Amino acid sequence: MSSLSEELVKIAEQGEAAVLVTIVEVSGGAIEPGAKCLIRDGQAQVDTIGDAKVVAALVGESERHAKAEKSQLVSLTIPDSAIKLEAFFEVMPAPPKLIVVGAGHIAVPLVKIAKVMDFHVTVIDDRLLYANRERFPDADEVLTGDMAQMLKEMNITSSCYIVLITRGHAYDEPCLRNIMHSKAKYIGMIGSRRRIKACFQRFRDEEKVTEEAIERIYAPIGLDIATETPAEIALSILGEVIKIRRGGKAASLSGH
Repeated sequence: MSSLSEELVKIAEQGEAAVLVTIVEVSGGAIEPGAKCLIRDGQAQVDTIGDAKVVAALVGESERHAKAEKSQLVSLTIPDSAIKLEAFFEVMPAPPKLIVVGAGHIAVPLVKIAKVMDFHVTVIDDRLLYANRERFPDADEVLTGDMAQMLKEMNITSSCYIVLITRGHAYDEPCLRNIMHSKAKYIGMIGSRRRIKACFQRFRDEEKVTEEAIERIYAPIGLDIATETPAEIALSILGEVIKIRRGGKAASLSGH
């Protein structure tokens, strides 16, 4: 098994994101078409290209495609070089992870829909009566304990989408404080506009909370589809998650 094959197997087993770049056409250099570069965490893990300038340019270009989760054929001119090439950036995104904070009535249909959409789903709550396997048989993980503390200890990456739907702002706010500066691609919080406005003002009164951090929170949570039932609210929430993941244009209740 080649080093490249070994790395690809490891990435698949660990559920990590990567970009595999394949040179399709090249001029002005000794690089052969078919040469590859496997990029993970902003670094070339395996490289059969052999040109440091080319590899550096591919690593820089890969970040844009990894963030958009879209594979693409790209034409590049390598800086400080006569090399021009076409390369195919094959994006291998990490499985999207939905973290549902709060195991109430909305969480039940939300987990079911998310699993249909192939999300890895974690449910957390501080009540064993709600956070259990009987209530969430489809979830990948069901965790019971202090919600804010569990979030603080989690490895939250750019493939994570966090939904705060606890039973009140007394629980939402400590959770939000522990994740608002994380790498999560999406953070949404349920609640009335009045309570959310008051929450954000408390954050603004604290010097350590920046406006940029506040603005990335989707609250009120979900798409504007005039929801009424828990299932409809769940659909609205996951619709907003998909919107953020794929770059859609649907109107969010938060105004984002």
